[in-house]
Amino acid sequence: MSSLWRHREFLKFWAGAAISDVGSQVTLLAVPLIAALTLQATPWQMGLLSAAGGAPILLVGLFAGVWVDRVRRRPVMIATDVGRAALLLVIPLAAVAGVLRIEILYAVLFLTGALSVLFDVADMSMLPSLVASDRVVEANSKLQSTTAAAQVAGPSVGGVLVSLMTAPFALLADALSFLFSAAFIASTRVHARRSRGSPSRRN
Repeated sequence: MSSLWRHREFLKFWAGAAISDVGSQVTLLAVPLIAALTLQATPWQMGLLSAAGGAPILLVGLFAGVWVDRVRRRPVMIATDVGRAALLLVIPLAAVAGVLRIEILYAVLFLTGALSVLFDVADMSMLPSLVASDRVVEANSKLQSTTAAAQVAGPSVGGVLVSLMTAPFALLADALSFLFSAAFIASTRVHARRSRGSPSRRN
């Protein structure tokens, strides 16, 4: 392809990654709002919630690259998107049932954070299998620019959703975004390059 803008498979992959990035930012905004507004969390509990969201970067990130390098990347990305959607649905369901507790928020934020780390690692690792070697830098630049934009736009989107739907139910739309991301990535056709002496395999 002379340009990644005409690379259909990359564009689908890029769309999925962008939606996932925005969804992650909405989660980081909405869950603390639920703790503060719905559960009236104490400053100590809010601190623990923040720690639960940041811990996966240190704990999961240590081995995520090694593990992702041994498995197929696309199924990892699809599974992590679907997993995050399922985890986020726990919060509005618990709110409707009247059993929502701060401990549930700790668990959901930690687990979604861990899945986000795996998604991001698989995201970067899959590029060489998706675009030509001389386009990897350009593709990586586009993904990084999308991630940066999501960090700015995501909280704004989350704020709008919270104001329209209240914080617990804003996560319904957030969960839906991860399912859309999974659908885009599932529709992307990717083949790993053949290594010398080893058979090629689909990513």
